[in-house]
Amino acid sequence: MKNKFILVIAAMASSFMANAQQDMMLSQEIFSRINKNPAGTGNTETIDAFLHGRIQWAGVDNGPKSSVLNVTNYSERLKSGMGLTLSYDNIGVGHSTTNVKAVYAYHIDVTDNTLLSLGLSAGANFAYFNPDANTVSDDAEYGTGTLGDKKETNVTPDIDFGFELSQQSWTLGASVTHLINSEMSSQRPGRHYYVYGTTLIPLNNKWDLSPTLSYMHRNKTNVMEIGSFGYYNRLLWGGIFWRPDLNEGCNPSMMVFTLGCEWKQFRFGYSYDLGLGSKSKLPSNTHEIILSMSVNKGNR
Repeated sequence: MKNKFILVIAAMASSFMANAQQDMMLSQEIFSRINKNPAGTGNTETIDAFLHGRIQWAGVDNGPKSSVLNVTNYSERLKSGMGLTLSYDNIGVGHSTTNVKAVYAYHIDVTDNTLLSLGLSAGANFAYFNPDANTVSDDAEYGTGTLGDKKETNVTPDIDFGFELSQQSWTLGASVTHLINSEMSSQRPGRHYYVYGTTLIPLNNKWDLSPTLSYMHRNKTNVMEIGSFGYYNRLLWGGIFWRPDLNEGCNPSMMVFTLGCEWKQFRFGYSYDLGLGSKSKLPSNTHEIILSMSVNKGNR
């Protein structure tokens, strides 16, 4: 157990130094994605609130924890989506960030059944480093001495831009996060690029299949996720996704399993990450939960 704990702490420190301020990776973002793409506001008659929570390596001291709250609304009169996204990411070595942005998207009817959404979000990123939050007893042994021993706080403006093109059965999107940050540091997120697509394929009157593909690029980091959801009566769903490491010859890296259900105006989802390949030596007790609620605005 001691050797396993040492390995986890060393991996966390190494990940921090190599991937400082990388956007959090959540397994069920396709349901609510304005924290990555401001164009992803829903063209619905409801106000939607989504809460994502993720615990990585549960039970390990200083394990990473992440959460996202997205609230979206749509005005048919203005052809505009509006929202707020608030995220918190603690990578587990005394370093955490809080990001808050207002979101706006303008919707254009390209054809009778094709919608183009152009989105922009703006706000601030608050980065913190607190060495007192670490419980490592020997910096030299664990290789974390380079993390610093002083508290730091940094606030920077943050802007995202993106688009989505969609019909009733498919969505294609692309975005750039942290648009004005060409350089990254432990206190400042670097520019990220995202592309994704999903479609809905009816199999019969009970079952639907929804293949999904996403890709993220940042500096020398390339992350892909490919998989599919299966829906039963649009009430229950399950999915399996693969995240190959594109920087290591498609090392298997990670498999993600997810289950969920919808009831009236509520949605609940759970996912579990299983490390493969080079990630198989790390604890496989990573959990993610989503909760969402739709509020009917009534007829206008």
